[in-house]
Amino acid sequence: MIRKQAIFVAAGIAACFVLFLTYSFNAHPTSSQHDAVDFPPPPSTESLSLSQQPFPKKIWQSWKDDSDDPTERTVGFPRKWRTVNPRYRYERITDANCNAYVEDRFPANISQVFTSLTDPILKADFLRYLVMMVEGGVWADIDVLPHQPISSWVPEVYQNNTSLVVGVENDKHKRPIWPGSPYSIQLAQYTLLAKPNHPAIITLVDRVAKNLARLFEGKKPGDRVSFAEVMSTTGPFAFTEVLMDYFTEVTGTKHTGDELDSITEPQLIGDVLVLPIDSFGWLPQNHQHEAGDPSILVEHLFIGSWRAGHPG
Repeated sequence: MIRKQAIFVAAGIAACFVLFLTYSFNAHPTSSQHDAVDFPPPPSTESLSLSQQPFPKKIWQSWKDDSDDPTERTVGFPRKWRTVNPRYRYERITDANCNAYVEDRFPANISQVFTSLTDPILKADFLRYLVMMVEGGVWADIDVLPHQPISSWVPEVYQNNTSLVVGVENDKHKRPIWPGSPYSIQLAQYTLLAKPNHPAIITLVDRVAKNLARLFEGKKPGDRVSFAEVMSTTGPFAFTEVLMDYFTEVTGTKHTGDELDSITEPQLIGDVLVLPIDSFGWLPQNHQHEAGDPSILVEHLFIGSWRAGHPG
């Protein structure tokens, strides 16, 4: 049922990919291809019960291959995810099988866009959103080390009201998180806990597709993609923007991140649980709690192997 609904939703998203495909085949885009995508409403029984459904017991990662120790700095990381969460299914999507994964689960309009992407980080970002939309569960980048079981991530008081869990990655304390930004925090997308077909993730897939269309419309074949373009097209800037829009929609109050300044406890906004910075973004040089504190759920190494190929 979930796969059928996700494919149905994805079919609506497909229209926003047309411009990207025309770039890939050296055609000329038209302005009509930027029109908004109208998503069909999900079945009422599922939309009403999303927060009551359990989070899927799945852990998703992607990497170049399926080796036990992907890098010298992440020795034991994938195994730790399995040992800390023995009742969860673990799956690694690799460079060799990612195209097949998407082709198996999405219509040709979407899978052709995904397989045509040649920039590794744009493809990796897009993949995580597609996986979370269809499958749900936990997404963790390969350089993320778990410290606490996933079952402990959502406090009991929020367990019947939460459908998506995100963490603060960076907090500028009511100052712009990046130049010209209306937001003062950045939300992490290297670790996510989601239920399938969450409205914010569906919107995110749509937004990223439009972002890709705009990005490649302004580039000639062979042009490089900058660091800032990655961040705003598929990365945490785009992710934060979509979540802030979702917070505004569900509360009726404008959200900029100022309301999350220096939070020390999880905050529920609609059905999204926002965790304090140490939960997903703890750093040895910048933290509120000492190493070993149970509030530190994961540790991200921020290896950023993709940055070398993206100027800026």
